[in-house]
Amino acid sequence: MRAGNQFWWFALISIAVTLAIISSISIFFWRQLTPDAQSLLIDIIKDDFGYVFAVVFLIIAGLGFALDGIFHTYILPVIKLKEEVSIINSANPAHRIQIEGNRDVLGLAAGINESANRYQTLHREVEQRIADANAEIDADKNILAAFVAELPEGVIICNVDGQILLYNRQAKTLLTGDHGNGAGEAASESGKFIGLGRSIFGLIDRNLILHVLDEMVGKLKRKDADACAYFALVEEPSRSLRVEAVPVLNPRGQLHGFILILFDITRRLESSTRTSSMFQSLVQRSRASLASIRSAIEAILEYPEMQTDQLQRFRNIIHKEAVDLGCFLDKKANEFPDHLRTHWPLVRTGAKGFLETIRQKAESRLGVRLDMIHCDPDTAVKIDTYSLQLALLFLLAQLQRITGQSAFNCELRKKERLVHLYFIWEGRPLREAMLHQLEEQVLSVGDERIPMQLKTVIGHHEAELWSHSRRHDTDQAYIRLVLPSVVDTIQTIRGHHITLLPESRPEFYDFDLFHQPGQIPELEDCLLTELTYTVFDTETTGLNPTGGDEIISLGAVRIVNGQLLGDDVFDQLVNPQRSLSRDSIRIHGIQEDMLIDQPTIETVLPLFHRFAEGTILVAHNAAFDMRMLQVKEGPTGVRFINPVLDTMLLSAIVHPAQESHNVEDIALRMGISIIGRHTALGDAMATGEIFLKLLPLLAKQGIQTLKDAILAAEKTYLARKKY
Repeated sequence: MRAGNQFWWFALISIAVTLAIISSISIFFWRQLTPDAQSLLIDIIKDDFGYVFAVVFLIIAGLGFALDGIFHTYILPVIKLKEEVSIINSANPAHRIQIEGNRDVLGLAAGINESANRYQTLHREVEQRIADANAEIDADKNILAAFVAELPEGVIICNVDGQILLYNRQAKTLLTGDHGNGAGEAASESGKFIGLGRSIFGLIDRNLILHVLDEMVGKLKRKDADACAYFALVEEPSRSLRVEAVPVLNPRGQLHGFILILFDITRRLESSTRTSSMFQSLVQRSRASLASIRSAIEAILEYPEMQTDQLQRFRNIIHKEAVDLGCFLDKKANEFPDHLRTHWPLVRTGAKGFLETIRQKAESRLGVRLDMIHCDPDTAVKIDTYSLQLALLFLLAQLQRITGQSAFNCELRKKERLVHLYFIWEGRPLREAMLHQLEEQVLSVGDERIPMQLKTVIGHHEAELWSHSRRHDTDQAYIRLVLPSVVDTIQTIRGHHITLLPESRPEFYDFDLFHQPGQIPELEDCLLTELTYTVFDTETTGLNPTGGDEIISLGAVRIVNGQLLGDDVFDQLVNPQRSLSRDSIRIHGIQEDMLIDQPTIETVLPLFHRFAEGTILVAHNAAFDMRMLQVKEGPTGVRFINPVLDTMLLSAIVHPAQESHNVEDIALRMGISIIGRHTALGDAMATGEIFLKLLPLLAKQGIQTLKDAILAAEKTYLARKKY
């Protein structure tokens, strides 16, 4: 119960008790009077009722004024004094108490201000000493941070749950297509978001990451010299990436996280494609020219005594074809430099272990039994494990569908520099037309899918796929995949043989996220300091969400591990497809011509929904903003089910005696400078800073979890406001 309410309840109870005592005394006195005296008293009251009533009214009014004066002079200043001291201790050490009250309270406030001045002076001296002591260390850390940020390769560090702990600008460009360097970007062209605390699964297929983790865990168990994993990532038809995954271990040697290093190989693959096309054109052109030259020479040799003019004609043919072929070769040599080597990331892999993985996944995911009847020992191949694994599972799934069988034999035999892999079954072989149809299909097995055709994966591995029946057994058929074998121990890709340990990681990055709880069912019981938030604000054409007013600007910023991430923001103007009033323009400063070429809410809201996915929404006067989003559920098909916290209500919890809880007054109390007031992103940033300042004040009142905050907010008088 608020202290002010306690005082008035005490006053009312005191008045009631006083009246009860006076009534009891009056009744006792009345009974002591004689009947004549009682009649006389009644007559006096009747004759002078106006005077009696006036006296009683003045006594009650005087008592009320006296109580109100006592409350505002002694009670309310003490309540405000408590709140002001709480601000100094927890949120804003530079805040000073300015209240009205009695002399004693004002003296106490002056003493507290004086102590606060001394405390702040001492605090600044300590901070300066700490800053001086850490200056040299910070310089080294900043150099390392700048180095990581400017690496030509993309770098992403994740924990074992896939939460992003660190990324650089190049990784953001490669995975989202966003070439911006700072805030103000609503979303990338791909609609993907990258940021601290976000999941890598929103950028790279979950099944691919899980495959990579399984591969690294397997290598660690086998104590391989290179525990890294390598894979190709096709982001879109125009972008291809080579990715190296480096495990991060804890002191017990267990997987604690992983680092992804991204290389853009789009141009290299395009160059390889052009080189392949060049080779084909060279072969065709050379064959044609050589055929003409050979025919002319054979004619000369067969008829040595032919006429001079005819002999000269054959000589001209030979000369012309030789010159044309030379010119053609020179032209192609200038057009295509030396890019004859494929750049698809192929890694030396033991065939036996790879096929064992195929066998296990075929049985668990497809219900297909794969019996290994022969495998040449110590056979190694250069492959991209994920794409080839999915290709072989795809083949088995299709064979199961076409043949109606759920059991196949498998053989792997090495013949000179080739490795032959057989899938064998009882029945007829696949027709060539059927095999070609399979090669044209995009690889998809269950919920796993990569945007490449089967023939593309086979081509990247320089492999061949055939369908046959066995000569010695006409009842058996097989599909054969022919791969180049590994004839040396040279790796296609330089491996990262040094596994990073937690002790070697840079401390100024937020690696504490390794131990964050993540998304768990008991979300309401999570501490407020452990949750991830999206703080947002809207600018609108007016204040009537259901009366046709529209959102014209949407801004948001994320809070991860108690830090406001100024470079992880959402900032987008919205075309409301209606005119703006002068009153609204005067507030937010957004002109109609600024919105003409902007996307509509049907485009912007789904992007914001992905930006805020898996977080707690925070806003000031959130009921209004949430209502603006709610009325757009129908047109956009987007529904926000995130838990919501309102800084206006949270402020009313920690400072119930304060009269104002708007953004400006709260920021003034907390010592926060607002930049960009009445812009969506500026207000969102200010709200985020206010929210972080409120957290320790809430904790002092025992409000530490999301459930605590929601229940406390519901009890405030401001929560009664509806839209």
